Amino acid sequence: MAEKRENIGIISLPAYAQADPSFVVSGLCELGETFFDQAGVPHRHDFYTIYWIKRGSLLHTIDTVTHVVKRNTLFFLAPGQVHNLQMSERIEGYMIAFQDAFMCLKDQTQVSGINSGLFFNDQFSSVITLDQDQSADIEAIVRLMLKELNTREPEYEMALHGLLRYFLVLGSRIKGHSVAIPPEQHAMHNSSIFLKFKNLIEEKYHELKTVSDYAGLLHIKPVLLNEISKQLSGITAGEHIRNRVILEAQRYLYNTDLTAKEIAYKLGFDDPHYFSRFFKKYTSQSPSEFKEASRSVSHQV
Repeated sequence: MAEKRENIGIISLPAYAQADPSFVVSGLCELGETFFDQAGVPHRHDFYTIYWIKRGSLLHTIDTVTHVVKRNTLFFLAPGQVHNLQMSERIEGYMIAFQDAFMCLKDQTQVSGINSGLFFNDQFSSVITLDQDQSADIEAIVRLMLKELNTREPEYEMALHGLLRYFLVLGSRIKGHSVAIPPEQHAMHNSSIFLKFKNLIEEKYHELKTVSDYAGLLHIKPVLLNEISKQLSGITAGEHIRNRVILEAQRYLYNTDLTAKEIAYKLGFDDPHYFSRFFKKYTSQSPSEFKEASRSVSHQV
């Protein structure tokens, strides 16, 4: 009998770091056993990850969505996302990984929404296919990163920081965020409040489920938090909270063998029946229906 999967493993960046524990750039083949041992196993990272698959093909499941990956594809993963790489053949590419402190993506006063938008968005991830010219630009940046890491000349960390920022700007341009961001988002105060709200959700969605809870932590009225959220993202603050809880429930349903009751308690619901009604109301499926449907789809891919 197969062992029951009850948890989703977490990997820390130092497991991949050969020298600097806050920033890693490496060819996939050079990552060693830590990387390949996780192939086929759903897990989370506690760091930001960018994968560039240059050659080969694989299946990459991010949370509950499986992507059939071909050559020249970029993936942007935020800390805490569940992902699973299933490789059926040799692949070539790179992994860029960094701690939040290296880039401060969660600090809206330091980094524009364009850069952080690759990791924090309504789809909870970004998948970008590159054309030949775009690949050449990305290749040039990655090679400069590797050079800085290998030579470690004076101010190399500053150089890496600038190269990473440029990489993210290019990624944002290709994805189209530079066009999609409305002018209102550049209002620093509202944008800062919204980023703080999103960060608070990540920290507290297990325990806090209402707009009033988060508005109180931000020292603003719930109606104002909803207005800012609607203005900058197109959906209300309540929808952001619900979407995050539902996403985590889907992660557990898809990647573990936990029952709906066990997942309900993990997510801070006192009443498992209420959790099941909540899940069905916003997904049109019961937890068991979602698990059965998602598993059948994954077996067909």
